[in-house]
Amino acid sequence: MPADAPLLPLLVEDEASYAALLSRLDPIPSAAVSLDTEADSFHHYFEKVCLVQVGTGDAIHLVDPLAPLPLAPLLSRLEGRRLLMHGADYDLRLLYRDHGFRAGSLFDTMIAAQLAGEREIGLQALLARRLGVSLDKAHQRADWSARPLLPDMVAYAAADVAHLPALAASLERDLAEKGRLAWHEEECARLAAAPFPRERVADPENDWRLKGTNGLTPRERAFVRALWEVREARARTLDRPPFRVLTNDRLLEAARLAAAGEGDLLKLFPGPRPLPGPLATEIRRALDAVRRVPPSDWPGPRRTPPADVDPALEQIVLKMKDVRDRKAKALGLEPGVLASRAVLAAAAGCLVAGRFSSPERLAEASGISRWRAKLLAEGALALRNPG
Repeated sequence: MPADAPLLPLLVEDEASYAALLSRLDPIPSAAVSLDTEADSFHHYFEKVCLVQVGTGDAIHLVDPLAPLPLAPLLSRLEGRRLLMHGADYDLRLLYRDHGFRAGSLFDTMIAAQLAGEREIGLQALLARRLGVSLDKAHQRADWSARPLLPDMVAYAAADVAHLPALAASLERDLAEKGRLAWHEEECARLAAAPFPRERVADPENDWRLKGTNGLTPRERAFVRALWEVREARARTLDRPPFRVLTNDRLLEAARLAAAGEGDLLKLFPGPRPLPGPLATEIRRALDAVRRVPPSDWPGPRRTPPADVDPALEQIVLKMKDVRDRKAKALGLEPGVLASRAVLAAAAGCLVAGRFSSPERLAEASGISRWRAKLLAEGALALRNPG
């Protein structure tokens, strides 16, 4: 049956409405809270949280940190609650990076769907299949930094949390019936405690390497690097995503032409409109500078350190892959959900090193989930002790 109609969203954009929300959350009861965020990475270089959706059971509150309202009082009240989220990784990374927030208790409906054996794990697909709810994703790439928020954007943001309690309850029942609640609890705890970085670390040797640059000549890569640096600087100045300054395709094609000797910007960057004046000036300077770079300083292809491939270890990985595939099929799971190749390699390495005396020891030595180690253990130990 279809879920109940979404609750009327309450905009929290001034001190009075914010104080009312905080009072509802204080003192901290045991009831779960639905949580989501909207950010503006599709429209700005400097990504930020533009909206925080909080579902409290009988109301949906849309908190506007651009009002501006400080998020610290809200987040401090959420730390001790059970948070219902879908695909929480992105939201938690953003909240930790900008506000130092850590979830204390988490129920991620996307992880739950994976462990329940769902093939389509997007929120839209899950709501349609499990609750009969049609979710409009038309505003997925809207500019959430724009104000005022349009009514249909408000409705969109509210819908992302309105049905999470019913969806979580449905998935939780399935996991309980399958005996997989402990798996989900472990995965959510690992996500909540993940070592998210507070700042992005720049890598000047590789940040500019777009898809396809390894197939270019060294001279062409030199032009790619120079054009990428100009685009990056311009994007920061304008606070726009780099692709809105210059798409990767246009950048790569211009680099190829420039490396072949073309210097006319109208031919390097054809289109209905010429490049903006300041950008054109910086590109000319960059192209002139690249032409003076000696071949010895042209960048080579990206090289990954050669892996020391152990044929015996690879054979164990392949055998463990067979173990995983059989178990995944029996459990109705996607093989990658049960164990990725990296997990299999970690388990195989522990097996070869003699650090696989038990599932607990495997989990400790390899860093994989305890439930995964337990499922892989029987087959892996059989490989270590054939016959």
